Amino acid sequence: MNPKYMELQREGNPLYVRPERLPWLAEVDVIVFDCDGVLLDERGSYSRTVAWVTSALVEAFTGVKLPEALFDERLNFAYKRTGGMNSDWDLTYALVMKMLASSPEADEIDELAQRSLDIDDMSRRLRFIEENRVEAGIPLNGLYDDLLSFAEKLDASGVKSVDAHLHLPMKGVKQALGHPGVVGKSIISTMFEEVFSGAQLFEEAFGVPARFTGAQTGYVENERVVVTDETLDQLEEIIGGARFGIASGSQANTARHALGATLGRFSPLAQAWQDDVEQAEKATGRSSLSKPNPFLLTRAAEPYQPITRALYAGDTIADMLTAERAGDRYLFAGVYGCVAASDEARQAFLKAGCDVVAHSVNDLPTILRAARRGSP
Repeated sequence: MNPKYMELQREGNPLYVRPERLPWLAEVDVIVFDCDGVLLDERGSYSRTVAWVTSALVEAFTGVKLPEALFDERLNFAYKRTGGMNSDWDLTYALVMKMLASSPEADEIDELAQRSLDIDDMSRRLRFIEENRVEAGIPLNGLYDDLLSFAEKLDASGVKSVDAHLHLPMKGVKQALGHPGVVGKSIISTMFEEVFSGAQLFEEAFGVPARFTGAQTGYVENERVVVTDETLDQLEEIIGGARFGIASGSQANTARHALGATLGRFSPLAQAWQDDVEQAEKATGRSSLSKPNPFLLTRAAEPYQPITRALYAGDTIADMLTAERAGDRYLFAGVYGCVAASDEARQAFLKAGCDVVAHSVNDLPTILRAARRGSP
């Protein structure tokens, strides 16, 4: 049974709050934000990078050029709603693997990938694959519906569920792509960050030159800051100070570049990024600290302990699961206005029973004030 919501209004947009959560929302004294889709409008950046990298890799293996129309908002959201695709590296992996596994020449593609494993250097390995590509068929007729149907099989385990539901294991392709793997170890993550960042920002972030793109600027330049200083001022007044954090699966350097001066409103001690996940996984030997693991969220909130209640504002089902797994003191606000397929995202948040569902991060003062009054 779907939970009941009371509805508020701000600037013509409906805001939804579960009435039984009002007492808890009134106690919020820490707010942690996801970055892309919450603090930043991501609609012209991440989804376009997914499309670019997926198309480039499928063409490298098969020679097939994918139509741009394939990568629309509905397809993107179908994978995001699983709860296991918070990382766009994983989303790219899912799309590439499904398409290659669906080819009638899938066995030959995997054999080619196996042969490429003798080459350690990623760019040389991909060049070998391109030069020896299998002239394969990707059944474009019905491909879109096939990709949507595949998304319905996936769950919050992300890459594990992708591998489990491929009709061919494609172990050679998986190893050749190096996924999951960090930048510098994986073709997918490295190419993705180069295309998203652009060659100049990529080299600044990772200390090595880009190898898969010559473009100096990337899709990150399409992002714009959504959260306003006025919103942050109001939230400070409501919760008693700048008790803000950022818990994001984005790379720190590109996110900081996009946020610009707004980043100065957040304590460096309360910022947790994908870089921190990678460092912690390397230090502990663990391999599962990305969302929906609560590692990033609890790390961002740590400077403000003891916490009465923390509100996490995110844009995906994975973010919601992150808040749930962080414990009872953490509430979740699903923000849907700056992501692909925003109407579908709103409905998914409501169906999932999020504590708060808001069009924009700038709606949070309205919601928290209503909670402190105890009514709309």
